[in-house]
Amino acid sequence: MPDVAPSITLWMLGSGSQGNAAAIACGERLLLLDAGVDLPVLLERMRAADLHPWFVDEVLLSHGHRDHVVGAAAGVKAYGWRVWATLGTVWRWRALRGVDVAPFETGASFDAGPFRVHSAATPHDVDDSAAFVVEVAGVRVGYCTDLGHAPDAVLALLQGVDALVLESNYDEEMLRRGPYPPDLQARVGGPTGHLGNAQAGEVARAVAHAGLQHLVLGHLSRHNNTPELARAAMRRALAGTAFRGALHVAPPDGVLGPLVVRAP
Repeated sequence: MPDVAPSITLWMLGSGSQGNAAAIACGERLLLLDAGVDLPVLLERMRAADLHPWFVDEVLLSHGHRDHVVGAAAGVKAYGWRVWATLGTVWRWRALRGVDVAPFETGASFDAGPFRVHSAATPHDVDDSAAFVVEVAGVRVGYCTDLGHAPDAVLALLQGVDALVLESNYDEEMLRRGPYPPDLQARVGGPTGHLGNAQAGEVARAVAHAGLQHLVLGHLSRHNNTPELARAAMRRALAGTAFRGALHVAPPDGVLGPLVVRAP
């Protein structure tokens, strides 16, 4: 029998301003990337994905906005999850002050149970925001959302990943013509806001390689983007690159997965 490369599964459990969460499963070990959904809803989506909350070893929080953290403290109290967060995230989200939190600094690498985590600071309008690469079973998964642009440290972090969750928040023309007032347009499209479709394409093009098996576009705006526009912009950006993997758009309030990611 030929050897089968080790693999993990990746799930999206919500992606957008109403709540963000993803899961990496390796055997019976489970890590959550953000917990920005009220715990009862998060548990319902986990059940739909056949993921058990008692198997959650670790939770990584990217930053302290509600749509990334709201379910974390309740998960600690109900299931004993270990939450990793920067001091800025704990300061921002007060509910985290009442539970044990494992602190990390942006730019640090650390072991979260069986998962090796690498981080980089991201430019967002909140203190201590981070992108992650998670390594387990020889697989590297990138998670990069809520940033106004991608500095060199983020691009370096994402090199060589086997799967990538990448923000593609807005279509530039829809944002300009949409319902947001000028100050909110400036915030979203500014250097500490969110990645638009064109910017996401630039990031993906910079890190694309033949071994990138899954690219998941996330955090799409309900008002200023559509899955079709995001997907089309990304396909244009990736034309001529070595990328031959699967391109996905994460649903805002549903489940995407399982996405099987194999070790190189």
